[in-house]
Amino acid sequence: MTASIEKPLGKITAVLADLGLEVTYAYDDLVFVQHSAFLLQFTNDPTVLKLFTNTECIPEEANSVASSMVLEFDKSGFILEPTGKYTLSQNDDETLNLEFANL
Repeated sequence: MTASIEKPLGKITAVLADLGLEVTYAYDDLVFVQHSAFLLQFTNDPTVLKLFTNTECIPEEANSVASSMVLEFDKSGFILEPTGKYTLSQNDDETLNLEFANL
């Protein structure tokens, strides 16, 4: 039996709130931020998170917000790694499809 990794969702929610951002949905190791504009993914280290940007975001705005997020998370003892982009779409059976594209 493997030990589960602690996921400090409360701390992450608080850091995002300081930036005026909100957690829209959290599932397993994924945290959707600001109506899916961004996606955070937990890693094996609870202080390290991957940051993905939705492909539908305006690049200049997304980069500005992402930079603020990286700095704010750093101040709070986290490492936020900009990792790439993602696309979220709905399948015919009402489930969601996530596709990742790394940088």
